[in-house]
Amino acid sequence: MSSQKEVELKGGMYTFMSLKLQTTDLDTISDQLKSKVLQAPSFFKDTPVVLDLSLIDNDEEQATDLDGADLLDCIRSHNLLPIVASVSNKSSPLAASIALPLIEGGAQRQRKTSETPAPSKSADAADKDPSKAAAKPDLALTPTEVEYVIKTPMLVNRPVRSGQQLYARDTDLIVMGSIGAGAEVIADGNIHVYGPLRGKALCGVSGNAETRIFCQSLEAELVSVAGNYRLLEEIPEDLRGKPAQIYLDKDRLNIEPL
Repeated sequence: MSSQKEVELKGGMYTFMSLKLQTTDLDTISDQLKSKVLQAPSFFKDTPVVLDLSLIDNDEEQATDLDGADLLDCIRSHNLLPIVASVSNKSSPLAASIALPLIEGGAQRQRKTSETPAPSKSADAADKDPSKAAAKPDLALTPTEVEYVIKTPMLVNRPVRSGQQLYARDTDLIVMGSIGAGAEVIADGNIHVYGPLRGKALCGVSGNAETRIFCQSLEAELVSVAGNYRLLEEIPEDLRGKPAQIYLDKDRLNIEPL
């Protein structure tokens, strides 16, 4: 019997575009998808997307106006491939009509998380010995913030070539070389590129809207901050090939010269 592992099941981190719906009107959805896809047909062709229904599936009156099969047909007609649906209520009529795997997201997931706080070691210690209750001030940092503070940036001293993907979890990413066309660099924190940025750069992928992308030569196929993206065709020509920074300001993606 072979000792090699022919089948391996493990967790992984992948980045997909999210299609968030705020209306159940299929004509409006179709028109807006058509407009967006026409900006870069080759880029969006056969692109996997996560279908985010969390804003509409919990509204019973609104959700019953939309059939899941019709919605999926509409999305696929624009050469997008829905692979999973994020819902706030898995038992809603709309969620039940979606022939996709369902994950729980939106307000429902956040509420469950907030209702089950992690146990506090300092509180346990105070119960056993009240004199230790005020030994250290409470900095009120979340686990994510603590991790981000103590982690050093991920430093890459080589070019990132086409087809390669780098992900800096809970920290910044610093690339001393170039990012080739077709390559992808991803970070929960900021991204710094000290060579030409020709591929895709996505920062704040865990939702941190305060992160930024800095590069010495902006030639990117796509840049994204906390899920808000812009394609090469949408980058002002006077900034292409120039040092630039990309950041969010009130949900608006800004690109400015350095």
